[in-house]
Amino acid sequence: MRSIRPNPSFGAADRYASSTAAHEAALRMRDSGLATQIQVIRIEDGVVLFDLAAGVEIPLEAW
Repeated sequence: MRSIRPNPSFGAADRYASSTAAHEAALRMRDSGLATQIQVIRIEDGVVLFDLAAGVEIPLEAW
């Protein structure tokens, strides 16, 4: 998961061992309003599973 916070110099990248943990983290970050951009990309094939700016939100079952 990559995210960009309102402060332009602060971004983060995290890896999660499970899709459930990554999904929950993305939703918490979105709902809290702490990030202006959030992107979750599956490492194995590069598929974008969640992208706040682009309006992409694949259901957890497909992660």
